[in-house]
Amino acid sequence: MKSTINNVSFRSFDELQYQGENEIAPFACTTLIVKDLNNNVYHGRGMELTFGEGLSSLTFYPKGYAFQHLAPDQSKGLQYVAKFGIMAVTTPVSAFDPMCAMEGVNDAGLSFSLNMMPALPLKDITVDQYPNSVPFASFGEWALANFATTEDLKAGISSGAAFWSESLTLLGGVKTPFHFAVYDKTGGSVVVEVKNGELIIYDNPTGVMTNGPEFPWHIENLNNYSHLSNVETTVGSFGNGITLKQPDSGIATTNLPASSTSVGRFVKAFYYSNYANKVADPDLQLAELGHVMNNFDRPKNITKEVSSLAKDGTPEKYMTEFTLWIVLTDLSRGILYVRTYDNLNYQKYTFEQFANQTAMVSTKLV
Repeated sequence: MKSTINNVSFRSFDELQYQGENEIAPFACTTLIVKDLNNNVYHGRGMELTFGEGLSSLTFYPKGYAFQHLAPDQSKGLQYVAKFGIMAVTTPVSAFDPMCAMEGVNDAGLSFSLNMMPALPLKDITVDQYPNSVPFASFGEWALANFATTEDLKAGISSGAAFWSESLTLLGGVKTPFHFAVYDKTGGSVVVEVKNGELIIYDNPTGVMTNGPEFPWHIENLNNYSHLSNVETTVGSFGNGITLKQPDSGIATTNLPASSTSVGRFVKAFYYSNYANKVADPDLQLAELGHVMNNFDRPKNITKEVSSLAKDGTPEKYMTEFTLWIVLTDLSRGILYVRTYDNLNYQKYTFEQFANQTAMVSTKLV
């Protein structure tokens, strides 16, 4: 409990702990960008869940498509018309929307990733805002429909839409525990989070995002890794006349976090995105991005969490987090590759293949 004496504040340890939802469904993600020698931007993202195989689709929305979601009272919310064509990976996270966009890109070269972050929900909107309401889970879709660059998004985020936090059935009823990484083809990068019930948008020069804690915490934590370098130190000399020699290559990565936690993945993603090999050929750069994202591919059963206990208190069932799919996106050429858990190869989608589509098209990812 907080108390104040002579302008000095005292806080209990409990106040330092996370104060959001008590239970958060396992839902990890890593998103990052790399550039080629010509400064073209490529966006990689992995989606980790403990379930969800067969639930995701590749969905195309043509320019002119009218979106409209429900308000908190199930009346119709804001209708907005797509200014751009959109390709998105969609999943039925909401009970009222079977096509929530988790990842996507528009034909202007703006892309986004929806990542889980444990946080308190947005403040409730008022009844008079219901006609302009958009569920926060649909923020990425709304951004792709309306904006071409991250600067456009920053200028327009405070007008028009009233975002609200919906209880999501697929995630056990938690209220939209998300934040969003948004990129554009010029290298613009921002993170959108909820803080104290309000939306806040951060410039993100790292081009990286994972999950909680808040984005500023991850940036502060990077200061603990000022020693990172991809240059190998294979020989070490010591004052007592001993010289040590590394018999193999790869010692530079020993300073990276070993865990697959959000904190560990953020540091690793920052390292890999910074040192990723740059080439001039866009197709080869996508292959390089694929190699980077392989470092964030989680097989089933490597880590397990207890999901239920037997009557005697011993673990009865476990759940395991795994990479449901990985997406590689070329923002300049409008190409999106998806690889699902059971596949070795990527499926390729382009705006060109949807050029004659005037209606929404959705195909299950298998």
